[in-house]
Amino acid sequence: MKFSDPLTQIIILGFICFCCPGMYNSLSGTGSYGLDPKDSDVGNTSVVALNAMFAVSSLFAGALFNIFGHRLLLIVGGLTYVLYVGSYLAYAHISSIAFIVVSSCLLGIGAGWLWTAQGAVMMGYPEEGEKGKYFSIFWAIFNCGSVLGNAIPLGISWNGKATSASDSAYIAYMVVMTFGAFLTLLLLPPSKVVRKDGSRIVIIKYSSPISELMSVFALFKDWRMLALFPMFLTSNWFYTYHFFLNSSNFSLRTRSMNSMCYWLAQIFASILFGRLLDYASWTRRIRARYGLLTLTLTLLAVYIGGIIFQTKWGPKSAIQNEKGVWVKNPDDYLKIDMVDNSSEYIGPFFLYFFYGATDAMYQGFSYWIMGALTNDTKQAARFAGFYKFAQNLGRNAFNVTGNGMGELIVLVVLIFAGLLGAVPVVFKAVQDHTVEDEGSTEKHEASFEDVKA
Repeated sequence: MKFSDPLTQIIILGFICFCCPGMYNSLSGTGSYGLDPKDSDVGNTSVVALNAMFAVSSLFAGALFNIFGHRLLLIVGGLTYVLYVGSYLAYAHISSIAFIVVSSCLLGIGAGWLWTAQGAVMMGYPEEGEKGKYFSIFWAIFNCGSVLGNAIPLGISWNGKATSASDSAYIAYMVVMTFGAFLTLLLLPPSKVVRKDGSRIVIIKYSSPISELMSVFALFKDWRMLALFPMFLTSNWFYTYHFFLNSSNFSLRTRSMNSMCYWLAQIFASILFGRLLDYASWTRRIRARYGLLTLTLTLLAVYIGGIIFQTKWGPKSAIQNEKGVWVKNPDDYLKIDMVDNSSEYIGPFFLYFFYGATDAMYQGFSYWIMGALTNDTKQAARFAGFYKFAQNLGRNAFNVTGNGMGELIVLVVLIFAGLLGAVPVVFKAVQDHTVEDEGSTEKHEASFEDVKA
């Protein structure tokens, strides 16, 4: 496999995200971002700031991608993850919420850039029959970062029952994230990437800011994007509930184990689901329909289990802390340790594992549908930015109140509303071969990145 092969570039991209958002996911998945659960309001405050900036940044990141290219967005975006983790390390010593909020805003901007660039490359580089494969390879590598990241606090905290992460864990995260950001230097400009059949990646036009802004706002009039908006809106909504459930009921080492297996489940699910979405014996229209059906049935089964768990063991009330913030009632939760309470742990473990699997399937199908609508990296960048905008808008709207069952019911309703919105796109817009809108691609004009390269 040549260095100029699109798959090689996707693998490098996977390792960049392995080191940066992958490590971030492992930290956030332990609950309270490694802080003691009593400081959960600090994490909640930072998430609100982060997701608000993430949503705004993503909406316009597609325009920046089409002007500056993917490498600048990826390296700057990656370094904001380092700053964010550093703010939590600082909080452990100086308790500066202001530093966390500022770094959260900067991460929101950087994450919007990074994920928009990632989405454009992942959807625009593969051939039509390999988009599921490219997603699964990227998603597997990316989530290996989350798995490894959770092994760090798990190993450090294994012999104790600590409730917060140590300085060494935060420093380890920062070192890996810094390395990942600079892996961006290995990526080639699009003009030098060649597919197996000899075709080159469509070279994006050096666009003016005004034309790019007009193209971004035009997405709000595209019926396909509007139909998919509910699905995009809920594609990260469930993280708040999932991570809240994890932080509420388990010791730190058990939370780390849960989170590690949550991301491990995503690796397996992305590979299996990606194979279904690229199954060569079916036309793409048939694959889209079977993919939607498989996703719907899997979500139905898993969330029935989630409702059963919530009914028997989940949180049911909230209290106000000394700051007047509504937080979980500590008397209303299980206190499970994977070693000390192993018999009670089995059921919640498998539920959390399959929560992770459904996340990969839900997001994988979202990316695959967008990839089926365009082969143009320029348009893919706009789609990816719109997707991340809606995704973080939804995640920011979901604030934990401690009313576990109510939050779960709202989550389930929104998930299936999103699937319902995808139906007309699957049955009407997805074709066996993508036909770009006339004039949507400019194959002979170089991007800013290609000129600089």
